[in-house]
Amino acid sequence: MPSNEYHDSSETAPKSTTHHRRRGKKLEADILASTLELIEQTKYEDLTMDIIAKHAHTNKSVLYRRWDSKAEIVVAAIQTKADSLFSIFQKAPDTDSLEGDLRELFNNITALFMGVHYNHISGLMHERLGGISIRDFFDKFARKNLLSQMVRTFFENAEKRGEVNLVDIDPALYDLPMLMLFEALYAPDSDEFDSEYFDHIVSDILMPIYRPFLRL
Repeated sequence: MPSNEYHDSSETAPKSTTHHRRRGKKLEADILASTLELIEQTKYEDLTMDIIAKHAHTNKSVLYRRWDSKAEIVVAAIQTKADSLFSIFQKAPDTDSLEGDLRELFNNITALFMGVHYNHISGLMHERLGGISIRDFFDKFARKNLLSQMVRTFFENAEKRGEVNLVDIDPALYDLPMLMLFEALYAPDSDEFDSEYFDHIVSDILMPIYRPFLRL
């Protein structure tokens, strides 16, 4: 059965694009790569299935056979970069100070956000986070999330250095960075935060809470 997908054979088409029809995994990979290009240039709110199809040199029927909405396409496109983007979180920072570890963590978060062009996809995040119930939040994120586990490691390393005594630490303190990140993600102006914003979180919110527990 012939595909409804078409190929732009004009002189301005990339030389790497051939005249044969793309199918299967190749077609999907091309669409997702094209969507990533759009994310770099266009806010999520301004994207449409028509725009995605045109940029990928195909049509909407091809998109809808694979994804139900633009949100699913954008999420799938971002997931193709997940391994490289999240590789920086495979090992907890160890800078020889609790504050240094927190700053390195939020530097990595800043790099992640820049990598996915968060200022352009904040609308997508608001859609997805808006559908999370309180129960879902605590089931999926409270205490067991990667960020809280990493902060726990920071405190364990700090104890080995003699910087803190874990007996004095309420485990709820490990969750504060995750809670602050969620607050930032869901804030109305969350598409505007950057390294300066995250530095504010560490300097003006987290460290004033953690510092009384440090053995300076």
